[in-house]
Amino acid sequence: MSAADAWFDGGERVGYDPTTRAIVRSGDAPLHVFLRSEGASAHAVTFLPGYPDGSVGWAKVHAHLPRELPKVFVEYVGMGDSDKPQDHAYSTAERTDLVEAVWRDLGVASTTLVAFDFSSLVVLEHLRRRLEDQDHAGPAIRGVLLFNGGLFPDGHTHPWYTTPVLRRLPKRARGGLGTSVRLFRLVAGCMWSKGYRVTDDELRDLLGVMHRRDGMFYLAAAAGFVADHEAQGERLDFGALYRAYAGQFPILVAGSDEDRFEHRQVDLAEERLGLRVERLPGGHLTTSEQPEALAALIAKFARTAGYRFEPSGSTKDASGAVVLPTS
Repeated sequence: MSAADAWFDGGERVGYDPTTRAIVRSGDAPLHVFLRSEGASAHAVTFLPGYPDGSVGWAKVHAHLPRELPKVFVEYVGMGDSDKPQDHAYSTAERTDLVEAVWRDLGVASTTLVAFDFSSLVVLEHLRRRLEDQDHAGPAIRGVLLFNGGLFPDGHTHPWYTTPVLRRLPKRARGGLGTSVRLFRLVAGCMWSKGYRVTDDELRDLLGVMHRRDGMFYLAAAAGFVADHEAQGERLDFGALYRAYAGQFPILVAGSDEDRFEHRQVDLAEERLGLRVERLPGGHLTTSEQPEALAALIAKFARTAGYRFEPSGSTKDASGAVVLPTS
């Protein structure tokens, strides 16, 4: 069994109706999406995936996370083991709709958001919706950790031959992407640091996840997220949202030393907002290069957000913090 198969075996495919924005647990559903939930979901940490590997990108990190930490891993339409319809309107907004539907379905009352890569935009969209509509449904936010993600519309630094080119590919050319490991290495090699020797097996595994359920076209279909961000510059500007929520819950911006896609975002968070940021070694895919270090950062932040890993039963203390047993 491959690592990807093992990851997907640990979750489930559930029905989803994008029109009603609801998870469908019984009867027919227009789509099915992959969802992995561990522990009591009422106060789970929500892990949002990166592009293009999806939720399976968290597999190596997952191995180093506190076992007792309740977790929900979301897989967007078009990624991983979720359905991959070619006529779907892929966007930041539709990905946010799915995350909110998962929260409602699982009865999530409070959560800490951990977003990797383009999922930072999903977090920004959700936070903006809460400002625009005070009655917008959603769990209490305990904390937000944004890693290697877009924050400021003018801060993206994607190499020209990656997402900028992909988003312009005609539909007829999208299905042929990823047919050559050698070509994929040339295009995708910039996702890893210069010192990391990505193997052909790793590339084949990644391609296998992307090809799963005949979905390689998603690489181009979803590549417009940077343009989406730029088009909604005022709504989805991290600076404005940070100032609106600062003091309500902890917010951490973090990134990799050799990230070629969003490295400027971390610098801008320091320069424009005076934030104390965290940096880890490695390239953009720190999830595969430095999973233990990333897991340690997430566990540390979870404690900042009110989670406690105590040798007692799972309960709440007098301050309302979630108290979890250690292994």
